Parts: sequence; structure tokens; C-alpha cells
Amino acid sequence: EKAGVPSARPPEHALSAASRRMTTMDAQEAKRRKLEAKMGGGPPPSFPSAVPVPARKEPQPSQPKAPPPATAAEEADPFVCDANDAVSFRLVNTAADMATAEPFEPEFTHQVFREDETIFGYKELRIDIFQSAHLFKTYVKVRFAEKVKSTLNPADDVIEALRAHFGEEMMTDEKTFLSTLEADKDARVPAGGGDVVAVADATGVGDDVKAVDVIRAFRLSDAAVYPWHARFEPLILFFIDGASAVDSEDDNWTLLCATRHVYTSDAERDAIVSGASDGNHGWSTAAFATIYEFFQYPDKKRARLSQIVVAPPFQRQGLGSALLSATRALATKRSFVDVTVEDPTPQLQRLRDVGDVRALWSLPSVAAAVRAAAVAASKLSREDVEKEKAPLCVALQCPTSVKNEARDVLKLCAPQLARCWEALLFLFAKKSGAPEDSPAAAAFTELVVRRLRRQHCADAQRDAGAKRVYHSDVALFASGGNEHLAAEKAFVMTKAKKGRAGGQAPDLEEGEDKQDPAEVLA
Repeated sequence: EKAGVPSARPPEHALSAASRRMTTMDAQEAKRRKLEAKMGGGPPPSFPSAVPVPARKEPQPSQPKAPPPATAAEEADPFVCDANDAVSFRLVNTAADMATAEPFEPEFTHQVFREDETIFGYKELRIDIFQSAHLFKTYVKVRFAEKVKSTLNPADDVIEALRAHFGEEMMTDEKTFLSTLEADKDARVPAGGGDVVAVADATGVGDDVKAVDVIRAFRLSDAAVYPWHARFEPLILFFIDGASAVDSEDDNWTLLCATRHVYTSDAERDAIVSGASDGNHGWSTAAFATIYEFFQYPDKKRARLSQIVVAPPFQRQGLGSALLSATRALATKRSFVDVTVEDPTPQLQRLRDVGDVRALWSLPSVAAAVRAAAVAASKLSREDVEKEKAPLCVALQCPTSVKNEARDVLKLCAPQLARCWEALLFLFAKKSGAPEDSPAAAAFTELVVRRLRRQHCADAQRDAGAKRVYHSDVALFASGGNEHLAAEKAFVMTKAKKGRAGGQAPDLEEGEDKQDPAEVLA
């Protein structure tokens, strides 16, 4: 060894001390691992060591293999089924039709079964609903592979759920239903056939079949009519979301029903149309609509179309449009002011728009008014758009003469006429090749936006336009022969003065410290 240079080999006492420390650390490490294995916890924090301890490789336990993913059938409860898939309808005339009639499925079932449109308690559930095609007498056949036996969570009572809507006449015995079909094979249209409103040759029946569709009007409260309506009315629950039944005892309800009759000769067709016969080859109830007559001050009546349903086997054959036209014809015959539609679906509104636009355009005076409005709008300049001195849409406003004619001849209510007038202007502009960035286009946009704002953005109290209605808790003075009004409440209506463009009706301020307007004005 050389002075000043440290030896590479440590002295003997240093080696012995290091060996003792390694022995002590090994013992501590073994104790720690034994405790860890016994307790099942994570390793404690390590302490610094003067001599590094090589990490021991613990044997890794074999990882269990992940189970294969469950199939959709395994994940789903086998005793829960989709009601829309389980239910099917068939319209039949004879026993042979029960095997050959084309089935159709519902669009909605949450109004009959569970809200999520499921049925609990059955495996492979099938609900076959057979209805006689003319009188709609119903037979229900329920089939399933297995049913839950739990008393704490029993299966849904399918029969009772359907009976709540189809009534106590609903049959569950096939032999009884077949006997009913045989007994009713020569049944006539109820109530003597009603009043014929419209007649048209049926479409979509095949080249070798001749049939005629007859739309008839009935008073729904008629003792022979309302049981018939009550049997096919449940269809609306399966095909209209949010549908509800009507009060058949109210004399203000009218039933429009489209019946289809097969015939082979012109003489047989004439007998069907005249009501002398319903044909020798059976008849079917294809579609129906219900109309409510309500009072309009002071001595008029209006019609509100409430329900309209076309049975699926007869859809896309023009019956929906025919029922809307028949409603207009009935309103004209009974001198109603106009026809409104209660909460129409988007499909019904489109069908209504198409029919009304065609009817309007067929009137020469309306077609001339559309052309005149288009010409007036074409004279608008860019300066008119930039200055905004007056509403641009004034040039495109529907003339009063068109409003009157549309109401008197076509029975169009004001909101529907506004939609149709805009559609006519749009179609005329497209046909004329009008540019989309012209001042006339800006005027049309303003016309549509103003209508939509009035329809959707008006506040009932603060921005109700030219009329405001305030409801009151004050009872009407019921005496002198008016005792029947005792339950009615008073109301106050304010209107804007005539001649005020865009005028607002007077606002009666209300608040906790304000009196009821009816009391103030009494």
C-alpha cells in the first residue's frame, strides 16, 4: 500500500460490521414480509440502509382469466319483454282470416302497460289481438313459454290491463270469438248507416278487387253508435302518443267513420252508396274521426277535430285526407264558422297543410291575391330594408277578402290560414325563380318570424297582443233562470282599440295587494 492512496480492500473490522448489519436487515426483511403476508396489507415504508439489500422476487400469484363478456340475452332479464314486440293486431272477417290476416304492431304501449313499454313476468310472450274488421269485437290470445311464480313480485296481468281499455266485452275464448264472427257476418253499419258525407273508390285493394269507401256522420251519443266507437277507440292508445278517450254521452260529439265495401257490380255499388245495402262481400271499418261542436259568441258554432285514426291495413290509401275533406264538408253543411284541430301530430299537421294549400290555390281569387302580393313585394328596394321605416311584411299580408273567403268557403281558422298563406307565397316564389337574398325574401322572412313570435313567445298576461283574458274566482250571478251557471267563474277581457297597428290590450295590473279584476269591475 502506498501512502496517501486508500486501499481497495476494507479493513477486517469493517467487513465484520457490515456482515452483522446485513444479517440484521435480512431478519427484519423476513419478519416484515411474513407480517405482510399474514395481514394482507401493503408493504410498510422502507428505512434507509447503509448496505443496499437486493430486492427479492416474490412469486407472482397466477391471475384468474377474465370471464367472457355476457351476451345481450344474458344481461337482459329473461322475464321482461318489449311490449311493442309482444303485441300484434289482426283485423278479420272469417275464421280463415285468423291465420292469413296480415298482422300489424303498435307504435306505443306505455298507455296500456308499463311506462317503459315493457311487460314483466313472462318468457317469449306473445299477445295476439284479433278484432272483427267491421264491428271491432275483440279477442285476445296470450301465449308464453314460462311465467314467474313469485307471489311477492308477480307477473303483470296482461288480460286485465287490456280489458281496462277494451271493456268487459273483450273475449279470451277463441270458440266464443268464432261464434261471434259467424253471428255478425251479415251485420249492417250501425244506426242505419248514418248520414253519407263523402264517397270515393278505394285504392290499394288490388287490380282484381273493386271497393268503395263511404264516409258517414253519426251522433256519437246514439245508443247504437257509441258501443261501436268504444270498441275501436282503444286503437288510439296504441298509435297516438298522449291520446285520451272522449265523453260519448255528450251530444256535441260527432263521429265520422270511413267504411270500405267490396262490390262486384255497379248495381251493388249504387246500393251501398244509397244505404240500401252494405254489399254482399262484407265491409270493414277503415278509419274514423271525432269532431266536437262548441259555441262561439253570440250565436255560432265551431268544429274541433279531436281524434283521427286510420287503421294500419288501410293507411297510405288517401283515407286521412278524405277524413279531413269530409270534416270540411260537414262543417259547411252545418254552417260552422270554421274547423280547428286539437293538438295535431306533426304528421297530421303536414297532411292538413297539403290539403288546405291545394284547396286555397283552387280558388281563383286566392291565386290572384298571391300574385298581387308577390308583385308588391318585388317592388321593395334595398333602401327599404336598410331604413326599416315600416315593417317589410306589410306587402305580403294576407288580404281581408282572402281571410273571409277562406273562412266562409273552406272553414279555415285564422292560425291555419296564416300557415297556408305563407306556403302559397313560398311556392309561388320558388316557381317564379325569385332570388333568396332579395328584399322580397327579407319581407317573407319577417312575415314568418312575426307569426311564430306571436304563436310561441307571447306571454298570456304581459304580451298577449290585441286581447288579454283575466280569469277570476268570482262566481257568476246565477239567478232568474241561470241557476245552471252557478259553478261558472267570471272573467274579464280587454282588447286594443281598432286602428292601432300592433296595439296591445290594456293591462290590468295584478298583485297580492290588488283586487280581483272581476270584483273591481262588478
